[in-house]
Amino acid sequence: MRLVFALAMLAGTAALAQQPVPAVTEDDDSPRFGVRPKLKTYPQETAKKALAATIEAVEKGDVSYLVAQLLDPGFVELRIADRAKQYEAAVELDLARLRDLQARNPEKFAPEDRLPNDRAKFNALIIEQSRERAFKQLVKDVEMKLLDDPQAMRDLKKLYRDGTLSATETGAKLTHADVKDRALYFRKIGTRFFLENRHEDAPPPKKDPGKGPDEKKM
Repeated sequence: MRLVFALAMLAGTAALAQQPVPAVTEDDDSPRFGVRPKLKTYPQETAKKALAATIEAVEKGDVSYLVAQLLDPGFVELRIADRAKQYEAAVELDLARLRDLQARNPEKFAPEDRLPNDRAKFNALIIEQSRERAFKQLVKDVEMKLLDDPQAMRDLKKLYRDGTLSATETGAKLTHADVKDRALYFRKIGTRFFLENRHEDAPPPKKDPGKGPDEKKM
């Protein structure tokens, strides 16, 4: 099946399985990539609600929220970290040029707007801006995948309406008799469910010791 649309074109299932589970809880309102969770608008306390939230986010065009808060954060972090490295050289060059311009024209820039000369702070800024670019590109990739593959949304809606839900070691999965080639997996982290990038025959992601999921509520 072509679902989880953004993930179909992105490799990394095996690598993702080695990633630790990020600390995410229902009460955690900290932003990811500048996007805060909106759990009243997009609830995730069950797998079906997480899928409904995903469908609603797509229909509203809220793809940034989908990527930042509804897709498996371990997978997203893996993709962002990998892609950000590809931007670092260009970002460093852009920032170096801007810093040189500021040094030549100090009267045109407020002190708080000037880039740091300290190497550690400058490197941190390179990483920060590279990650921002990587996130924006991942969102664009998802948007293009949705446009190129409308069947993915039809499959998601079919699973939501009539899918069979069952527990897994790390969360839950949905299957449907008419969607034969792939199950839709959910990863439970804290009290929230996230769409997972996992094929049925792939190993589940690692969990932090002593933080097994509560599988009673799906």
